[in-house]
Amino acid sequence: MITIVVSCPGTGKQLWQQLQEDLSCLKPKDTPHIRCFPQQGQALVTCRFADAEPARNAQIYYVASSLTDFVVSQYEAGVLRRLIKKGYPSASEDEREAIFDEAYGILIGKSPLKLAGEARLQSKADIMYALLDYLNMEELLILDGFVRFRLWKYRRYLQHLVRMAADSIRRKRAHREFISVLKGFVDLQEPRRDIVHIVVRPNGLYRILDREFSPIETEYLEGYAATLIEHELDVEDLLISALLTTAPCRIMFHFPPEWPATDAVQSIFGPRIEHCPGCRHCEASRQAIAAILADRAEKS
Repeated sequence: MITIVVSCPGTGKQLWQQLQEDLSCLKPKDTPHIRCFPQQGQALVTCRFADAEPARNAQIYYVASSLTDFVVSQYEAGVLRRLIKKGYPSASEDEREAIFDEAYGILIGKSPLKLAGEARLQSKADIMYALLDYLNMEELLILDGFVRFRLWKYRRYLQHLVRMAADSIRRKRAHREFISVLKGFVDLQEPRRDIVHIVVRPNGLYRILDREFSPIETEYLEGYAATLIEHELDVEDLLISALLTTAPCRIMFHFPPEWPATDAVQSIFGPRIEHCPGCRHCEASRQAIAAILADRAEKS
């Protein structure tokens, strides 16, 4: 039998209810006997496992799985906030809250970072393995102490996510400041051309055309730059650099508004940008986009 000690009686009752619900998938004869004993200032939840080895192992597994979800829902936010406070003691409350939101976004998969796709699985696996080892050896689990002192691998992983979140926030802030500087430069820049047309090329780069739809050669979108497209080149930055060089009064996009890598361009050049309602150049861009998407799908 394992006795789980929870510091708050209300939280202990929540744990008992969650265990009852999560273990309801088992047959009655295979379900461990679970009871809750509220006490002053804490609660005891007992789980009596089967004596036979196969049944006992299955019950421990389901209890560990349920406890893992409980730790995530009841303790994870507090662990994150403590790690952030310890790692960034000079940060303001708003800055710490921003780091928390970013780190939690990674955990729940709502982040553009690649790690977001696996963060929740990894963090729960760290909790689950620690619980399985503990439940197979001990008869008393003080949950608050277990989370604080025994989940070292889980806490270390969360600490890694916190660092990633803080770095991501710094990059976003620097990017916003850079965009602001460029926007101010564009507002003061004297236009050199009345209009340019932007089309998408099959290699993923853009091409700038003049008012007669003749190509405007720039070092940022032609020649050597085109050979770097295989090396995760920031295509948007190249387009911005080319547009700063050509300094147009109007910019006509010949591709769908939802095509990515134009957010910063929109932020910098704003009202100068228009979207063509449809022409042969738009059709050529659509075909190029289809080729790009097909190539990405094949590589993945």
